[in-house]
Amino acid sequence: MKTVSNDDLIRAVFTADDKAKEKALAILEGRYTLDTDSGPLLLTMGEAAALLHVSRATLWRTIQAGRLQKVELYPGAFRLRRSDILAIVNGKAVRNG
Repeated sequence: MKTVSNDDLIRAVFTADDKAKEKALAILEGRYTLDTDSGPLLLTMGEAAALLHVSRATLWRTIQAGRLQKVELYPGAFRLRRSDILAIVNGKAVRNG
């Protein structure tokens, strides 16, 4: 990971547009959450694992531990709710059942 200097940060702040500044401030204050309105409602195991930056094996362990609930489309085909994945990303508890 590249080390960012204070000069780089100051330069980025002065050259950023207002929307980028608002987003950066929200991130620094811990108020930023990922957008839940864009994208498919159901994610494949691979898509969900990529969004969480974990392996599919870790995702299966999370399901087996009861922290995520899978949606079975037909025997052997599972999806995960995008809202549940984003809740984990945003540090919120996921409902079961």
